Amino acid sequence: RKCIEFALKAKPIKRYIPVKKSQLKIWWFVTSPPFEYAIFSLIMINTVVLAMKYHKQPDSYSKALDYLNIVFTAIFGLEFVLKMAAFHVKNYFSDPSNCCDFIIVVGSVIDIIYTDIIAPGTNVISINFFRLFRVMRLVKVLSRGEGIRTLLWTFIKSFQALPYVALLIAMLFFIYAVIGMQVNYFFQEFSL
Repeated sequence: RKCIEFALKAKPIKRYIPVKKSQLKIWWFVTSPPFEYAIFSLIMINTVVLAMKYHKQPDSYSKALDYLNIVFTAIFGLEFVLKMAAFHVKNYFSDPSNCCDFIIVVGSVIDIIYTDIIAPGTNVISINFFRLFRVMRLVKVLSRGEGIRTLLWTFIKSFQALPYVALLIAMLFFIYAVIGMQVNYFFQEFSL
């Protein structure tokens, strides 16, 4: 019965399809599976490149990673421009994944402008955390599969119970601390 009620109350998802021919061509290109797979593979490669940093790396290696960072930012910026041309502002920002992509691209551009142009070589303010937002693109890649989507949904839902679990652990630590103090009260030293 609930299934039938849900089916009767369900509303179709609105999908934007442009009217202009030039915009329609860009829309077909941007929404095509090969374009999406290319972007997904670039996201994976970008994630690997972001993970390639290590302590005391040579300057030439750092420069190469910085150039790759600029290349990936340019590619994802081009993706943003193409999608903006295909969907226009209102329809582009109506999709939450596009909003996330926009924030990631803007953060990446700010990171590049600050670290490479405004203050190269100085660490007055480190905003390299903007690069971490790029790893969030992996969620978009992982959400393609049904099993992975279910796993991600379960993981996100488990965060709701996290404060209660932390409270339970804190209570257990407190109980054990009280017991430990009572047991150790007469023995002043506790040698192992």
